[in-house]
Amino acid sequence: MTTGLENFWYAVEHSQTLQTEPISLRLLNQRYVLFRDQSGTAHALIDSCAHRGASLGKGWVEGDCIRCPYHGWSYNSQGRCVRIPADAEGTTIPAKAQVGVLPTQERNGFIWIFPGASNQADPNLIPPFPEFGQPGWRTVQGEYRWDANFSRVVEAGLDTSHAPFVHRPFFPNRDDASVHPLEITATDFSVSTHQQVKPPKRLGLLKYIIKKDRKHSSSTLTSYLPCINRIAIDFNWRGYQYIYFASNIPISETETLTKWIGIRNFLPQAWADKNSIKNTVETYEEDKAIVETQPRTPSWVTQGADLLLASDQLILAYRKALAKICQQQESC
Repeated sequence: MTTGLENFWYAVEHSQTLQTEPISLRLLNQRYVLFRDQSGTAHALIDSCAHRGASLGKGWVEGDCIRCPYHGWSYNSQGRCVRIPADAEGTTIPAKAQVGVLPTQERNGFIWIFPGASNQADPNLIPPFPEFGQPGWRTVQGEYRWDANFSRVVEAGLDTSHAPFVHRPFFPNRDDASVHPLEITATDFSVSTHQQVKPPKRLGLLKYIIKKDRKHSSSTLTSYLPCINRIAIDFNWRGYQYIYFASNIPISETETLTKWIGIRNFLPQAWADKNSIKNTVETYEEDKAIVETQPRTPSWVTQGADLLLASDQLILAYRKALAKICQQQESC
């Protein structure tokens, strides 16, 4: 179920997590390894030594190379083996002693890799996150796992009608849960909608920064294909905003790892980070309890089994976009 999904940029790790040690990861049922050379530049290789298939991620970085933990073979950032300790000095290294290299970019707090055809790896197609790193915005980050297909996870972040039923502490309006008609914006690489919503209940830090009830807040829900969620919330109070940017990494058809960054332009002090993280994790746990009860198949493949309504138009647009991608390749 991965055909057609390879030719995208995937945010697979937080930038600050990749330091001196290599990191192994799985994406679309394949194993990759990340490492930094001595100048700090990030690189990604197929995580399988050409010798006997051991994981390079269990090895170590030495200068500009990563070394296999099994027999010490040393690979440079182009994936070429440059040293085989068991061979006598001067022995020619076989031409086949190399591993695959992936286009890699470091941007917006993430390490991005491109597992598809390298000639299609245009860095301009990396989803934008213009607020990241700008003055006045405070950043927190984290990760969590789902026993679910990535598309089900993305759709939870595109769902315009579930909040009063899944996230009741902040949205206790079950008896007033109607959704206004949605206007969908779609491109070849994204789907999005902007809506006014019932304002979240002033709990936790919100009751200190927002001093009065408001008629509405607003949110812009976006998915950058195939697996990025961007949820931008405007509290309709002094310009205060919170933006959640998440990479829902498809480890396999039934496993998803989410690496997320949250930024806010209010309460920029470090002491407020704990509450910001707590709110995000609690929201995840509430969604997880429901999402993991859904079918573990890709949502766009089982489209006919669901009864989608007007409030699901953004989800429908997302499914159609993914189905189109797959149809352009071989059948998923």
